[in-house]
This record gives sequence, structure tokens and C-alpha cells, in this order.
Amino acid sequence: MLLKEQNVLITGAAEGLGHAISSAFNKENANLFLLDKNIKKLNSNQFNNAKNFHVDLTNTNELNNFIDLMDKKKIEIDTLIHNASILIPTSFEKTLEKYWDQVNNITLKTAFILSKFVWSKMVKKEHGVIIFVSSRSGIEGFKDESAYCAAKHGLEGLMKSLSIEGADKGIHVFSITPGMFMNTPMSHQNYTEEYKKKWIDPIFLTPAFLKLAKREYKNLSGQHLNAWELSNHERLK
Repeated sequence: MLLKEQNVLITGAAEGLGHAISSAFNKENANLFLLDKNIKKLNSNQFNNAKNFHVDLTNTNELNNFIDLMDKKKIEIDTLIHNASILIPTSFEKTLEKYWDQVNNITLKTAFILSKFVWSKMVKKEHGVIIFVSSRSGIEGFKDESAYCAAKHGLEGLMKSLSIEGADKGIHVFSITPGMFMNTPMSHQNYTEEYKKKWIDPIFLTPAFLKLAKREYKNLSGQHLNAWELSNHERLK
């Protein structure tokens, strides 16, 4: 499916990987619907085919207001890319319920709400792609990441279930890990100096997202993919 014929929804689009993905899709002339709470940064991107929305994903009401607006305008999404998340390393002893809710609302609850929004329309059209940006924290556990790991593990479980339900409906669902150290605002806060020596611009990971949106790897629905490998044509394991 040509990207210029698609409506693509991307969360966390103002900076980092989300910005890189948005830039790559903009160059392919996709119709973009971009979400972020940093609307000033989002508007500074000045993409040709983008509509920007100020949405704080910790606030379910704001997200549902966005969905109501999309429904009123009868806009149907062909590819959903849920990228937004937050990570503030915190020991479990010091993890507050407020922070736990923030991480899970942005990462997992948003994935549920947006997937519900696009699902029935994708079923009706018999095609659709949903991509959840995951990480190693979605399949492993790490110190001081109890909330983040729990949310990302939940994202993986949601992906697997949706891929099964969507298999006979033309809906393909994936999770994807960067697979390479990225130079992003989150990385600046959390990477060690050793990792920072290896990091790359996230734009080099975007071919993977373009390929999935073009339906080039429908047979991999239900899998946890590696963006670095897929972007560089390396064999997927």
C-alpha cells in the first residue's frame, strides 16, 4: 500500500524516534496525524502533510477528546504507530503510584485506547497496521525500571493478542525494538557514557517503520521485531 494513500497516526512525535519516524513518513507524502503534549516543539517541525494535536497521554480525557474529533471528521487511520513512553529510573521502593499510573497510561492504556479507535474501521476495510514501539524492557527486566518494564511487557502481550484476532481480518500487529542505541532526549537522561559513544541518529531506524506500513512484512505479524536489523535488510531471527 502506497504511503501517500495512507492516514498515519504517530504518538510522541515531537522529538526523538517519534520525530524521526514522522519525518520519514512525511517525505513519503503520507497524511500524518501527530500527537504530543509538547505542541510548540511539534509545530516547529513544519511537515507538509501533518496535522498536529496537543494531547497529554497521561490524561485519558484528552485522548478521548482527540478520538471524538477524529470521529466527527470521519478520519480513518490506515497505520497506527504508538511510540510515546516515559522512563525515569526509580527504585521500586521509591516508585510512587502516580508515576506508575503515568508510565502505564502513556505506554499501555494509550495503546489500548488507540487500538480500539482504529480497530473497527480496519476490520471494515479489511486492512490495517498497528505498530507498538517496545524495547528490551518489554522482554527483559531491568533495575529501577519496574513501571517501565511492566508497561512494555503489557504492550508485548497486547500485540500478541491483537495479532491473533486480526489475522483473519487483514490487520497486522507488530512490536518493534530500536535494536540500536539512539540519540534521543530520553537517551540523554538514561544512557551511560559508554552507550552514548555508540548511539546513532534515530532516522537510521525509520526504514523499518516504512516497510511495515507498506505491508512488506505482513507475515511477521505477532512478532517482536528489531528496527535496526529490519532497516538494514539483515535477516530477522
